Amino acid sequence: MKMKKTIRNILLVCAGVTMFTACSNVDFDGEHSSDGMFEPTNQVSFYYAQPGDTVVNYSFGVKPVDTLTHVVYLPVQLVGNLSAEAQPFSVEVGKGTTAVAGKHYTLNADTLRFAPNAYRTYVPVTLIRANLSEDKDDSIRLVLNLVGKDKLGTRLTKNNTVKITFNNVLSKPDFWEVMESYWGLGAFTKNKYRKLLAYYDSNEATIRDIIEGSDVTAQGYLYQHVQEVVAYFAAHPDEL
Repeated sequence: MKMKKTIRNILLVCAGVTMFTACSNVDFDGEHSSDGMFEPTNQVSFYYAQPGDTVVNYSFGVKPVDTLTHVVYLPVQLVGNLSAEAQPFSVEVGKGTTAVAGKHYTLNADTLRFAPNAYRTYVPVTLIRANLSEDKDDSIRLVLNLVGKDKLGTRLTKNNTVKITFNNVLSKPDFWEVMESYWGLGAFTKNKYRKLLAYYDSNEATIRDIIEGSDVTAQGYLYQHVQEVVAYFAAHPDEL
C-alpha cells in the first residue's frame, strides 16, 4: 500500500513537471491568452529587433528626384509550429492613419502569408512620393494592425501594430553655413544639397558627423565633393 502511494506521488510530480515544461515552451515573452489558458494555434506578430522599431520613419526629401517610390519591408514572425502548408494572414489600416491608399501608398493585404516551413516573412508597403509636399511636413502616417486568418491568431497584442511616417521635405541643414562661407558652395538649393547627399548614400547625419568630427581625411573628401558639386552646377545652372 505504501509502495502504491509512493508511485502515485511520483506520477503526480512528473505530471506537474510536464505541465510546467509544456506551458513554458508555448509561453512567449510572458504573454498569455485572454482567458489565461493555453492556445494551441500559431500566432503572428511583427518582429521588432529594437523597441523603437514600432515606428518607421522615411523621407523622400534627401533622395534623388527620380526616386518616386520606396518599399518598406515590415518583418513578421511566426510564433508556434512550422507548417508544410502556407499560412496566410492579413493587415488592416489602424486608427490615426492619415495616408490615403493609392495616393500615398499601395499595399496588397490579400497576398500576405508565411511560405511553407517558414517562420519569418515581410509586409511590403510601397510609399509614393508624387503627392507629398516639398515645403512642409504633411504628417502623413500609416498605422497597420496585424489580423489573424484561418489558423493564425494575433494574441501577442504588444507586437501587432507598426506605424510608418513619411514626407518629402528637404530643409537647409545647420551645417550649410560652413560650406557656403568657407568652401564656396554658395546659397542653399535643394538640388545642390541632393547632389552632395548622393556621395553619402543620402545620409545627412554622415555629413554632419564629418564636419563636427576630427577625421581630417574624411573632411578632405567632403571638401572635394563640395567642389565637384560647385563645378557641376557651374556647368549646369539650369538644374539649380
